[in-house]
Amino acid sequence: FQSVSAFGQLKTTKMWSSMNNEQDKFDLYEVAGGAGAKKTYFLSSAKWPSYVVGFKATTGTSLSPFGAYAVDLKDKASVLDTWGPSNIMLKVCSLGPRSSYPGGVQIGTELTTGSGTVWAYIHSGSYLVY
Repeated sequence: FQSVSAFGQLKTTKMWSSMNNEQDKFDLYEVAGGAGAKKTYFLSSAKWPSYVVGFKATTGTSLSPFGAYAVDLKDKASVLDTWGPSNIMLKVCSLGPRSSYPGGVQIGTELTTGSGTVWAYIHSGSYLVY
């Protein structure tokens, strides 16, 4: 995560972790589910543990319909909270050897909007995560 970004959207960087104040480290936690339930995860900031990755509509701030954002779990009890649980419960898929990125992972979520799985990606020429 970064300390400041427009609308709290996640950003990428090519800087080394030491030059980035260690803001680019994450912890992945599996969420307990019932028998037969699909596995879901929280992806949290190692530097700011109360923050997790969430997906939501960009609401006109971008040409992309959805973006990845930093969500403070401390605010989840607020009446003003607009984040549903499905927005922060993530799917993580390992990319196989036939992928363009063998050994990589794909991160996304199933939103309640009925739009299917939304996967994180980075536009060419952009540093924001959609």
